[in-house]
Amino acid sequence: MAEPLLSPNELITSTKATAEFPRLLDKLAEQRWFIQRRGKIEAVLISLEEYKRLLALEEMMEHIALARLIETREQVGPEKYLDLDDVLQELGIEA
Repeated sequence: MAEPLLSPNELITSTKATAEFPRLLDKLAEQRWFIQRRGKIEAVLISLEEYKRLLALEEMMEHIALARLIETREQVGPEKYLDLDDVLQELGIEA
């Protein structure tokens, strides 16, 4: 997984985040917050809109992956398919 790129003004300690939480929420439209505890980034505070955007991107990536899988399977052709009984027998599983 990639490490996040962040600027120093986006980094805040958990203690300071607790004390300044209302102010952090007020600024979420223009800024995200990386919350640090014991010298390690533990969380990211982002706006609801940014969260929805990330969920939509994740869903789009899943659709792309499924489309590629379907495309690959269509290129292989049904003559290469195995039926369930053959797969179970190959794996030593009784139906």
